[in-house]
Amino acid sequence: MYYIITVPPKAYIPESRIRELLDFSEQAKITVAAAQPSARSVSMLKKIAAETGRMNLILSEEKNTTPCIEAALKEAEDSGAELTMVIDGRATLTPETIPTALKIMQANENCSFAIPSDPIPALEMILNMLQELYYPPLIILRNKLLQSDRKLRDDLRLSALPEMLLRLSLTDRPAALPPKIISCAPEHRQSPVNEQRAMDEECLILEEYRKHFFNRAFQWLPLQEVSAELSSRIGAVAQLFEQLKSGKIEFIKEYERSFFRYCLLAVFSGDVDSARQMLGDIFNLVDECPSLMRIYKYVVLNFPLEKGPINEPEKVSIVVPLFNQGHYLEETVRSVLNQTYTNWELCIINDGSTDDSYEVAEKLVESINDKRIKLLSHENRGKGATRNRGIRETDGEYTVTLDSDDMIAPDYLAIAVRLMRENPRVGWITPKTLVFGKNNHVAWRREFDFLEIIVACPSPSSSLLRRTAIEEVGLYREDLTNREDAEVWLNLTEHGWISVTSTEPLFLYRHACIRPGLKYISNIPSKEEITSLHPWWFRREIGVELREKVFKESPAYRLSEEFLNTTNVNRALQHYNDREAFMQVIAELKSDYPPIDKPCRWKSDNEECYIDVREALYGVRSKKE
Repeated sequence: MYYIITVPPKAYIPESRIRELLDFSEQAKITVAAAQPSARSVSMLKKIAAETGRMNLILSEEKNTTPCIEAALKEAEDSGAELTMVIDGRATLTPETIPTALKIMQANENCSFAIPSDPIPALEMILNMLQELYYPPLIILRNKLLQSDRKLRDDLRLSALPEMLLRLSLTDRPAALPPKIISCAPEHRQSPVNEQRAMDEECLILEEYRKHFFNRAFQWLPLQEVSAELSSRIGAVAQLFEQLKSGKIEFIKEYERSFFRYCLLAVFSGDVDSARQMLGDIFNLVDECPSLMRIYKYVVLNFPLEKGPINEPEKVSIVVPLFNQGHYLEETVRSVLNQTYTNWELCIINDGSTDDSYEVAEKLVESINDKRIKLLSHENRGKGATRNRGIRETDGEYTVTLDSDDMIAPDYLAIAVRLMRENPRVGWITPKTLVFGKNNHVAWRREFDFLEIIVACPSPSSSLLRRTAIEEVGLYREDLTNREDAEVWLNLTEHGWISVTSTEPLFLYRHACIRPGLKYISNIPSKEEITSLHPWWFRREIGVELREKVFKESPAYRLSEEFLNTTNVNRALQHYNDREAFMQVIAELKSDYPPIDKPCRWKSDNEECYIDVREALYGVRSKKE
């Protein structure tokens, strides 16, 4: 047996724990793999190594533990030992840990590894790992599997071991160790310094291995076993859903696991429609559910309702502003290439990225080599100006401004164009949206409502626009601090245009921990800008203190109805279905309530005050034409 103790960055493992592990290992040599250990830890480890002569230290000043563990696994492979035990140094073992693990590996000659788990079938273990990455306090591995193609992935800083377990599971059945052999286990991995990096890694791994599962790449897993498991769950899941729907029970982690397994098994078995229906129904009841959202995202991206190819005369122009998000760009572009609707053009505009995003975009466009795609670049000017340039550089009857970290469903363009054709007053299509990432829920699912559009952002920025409508309102404003999309929807409505919401999810919006290259953005300036530009909908007499209270109530663009000028709102609402009469009322309101082009917050001797505020909030400086 070869032993590896892993120590997370900056974690201190008590000296007594190290000595205890030495005692359990029965005179075998132990390798300690530690990244960025504290000076105290280094001193302690070197002291024990000198005293015992039984410790090999692999220490690194880097935060990434992967190279340390990789080096330790290489030594294990070269040691000639049959098995390797990898132990999280924070875990407390019992005297039964090592003999029990050995016994289980000897009894399961066809398993590649064993981890602490409840006594459940191997299929159940895989389903658990496909729902949430497993960071094991202990693994016992067969060394013959630690070949070059089985090593840790060097592009993963935090999740290399969980990924290796899933990779080993593709060809070999895992085994379960009794959880009681660990008397104290760390709750999870340590909180990462870079939360976005950790979240992206986990999503990448889970999506990759779910695809392997759906493609039936787990070689030891017979189809009959999975189908039988699905059949055994259908009745229980249906009953559970009815109880949730009626309010008899509340949604908890255990129920999430049940629905996750059902949907995963249904997609595996080819019953995608049942999975889609269940996911849609669940998200009508539940606001937040990361694991189910990941399956929903897979279904929407890979199983379009509108089959292609569909080639219609109306061209759709897709504009992608790019600022420091090159690592997501390929997913965005692939979602466009996968459209069932083929008459589109794609314009990517690098908005003065300060990292390698432009170089990434160049290589991507060159490798795809599609005449419908072009790449432009300019100095940083912000989303409004970049979107406007993209609209001017294209000529489609419809346009979509797609952020470079988001995606569209394969049938988005086909469905949206059809909805546009059905009603000439529709200025834009609101796609029902799957929000994934830090938050996971369904958004923008409600039908267009005149009152709602005044107090909230009614549509995502990547809604499909009628070119004549967006050109009529003068495109996006380029001088706003933020929320230029919320302002354009309100502007379109005041010009008599309406929106239609799709019944199926068509847009996938990445909710990032923080947008790359941007600082925290306060919503008070952007809300004050929009209300100053459209003052006829809001109360004039409201005081500064109440105004700021209203602006702070929601982190998104949402205002309470107590801020509304109900007289003006009701006056316009009476004529809303008659566009000509509605436009006459809007003209009268605008003459009575002239907009404030420069909100009082930024009145100063500096005429560029808007741009100063934008620079302070975003960390980049916009430039006017």
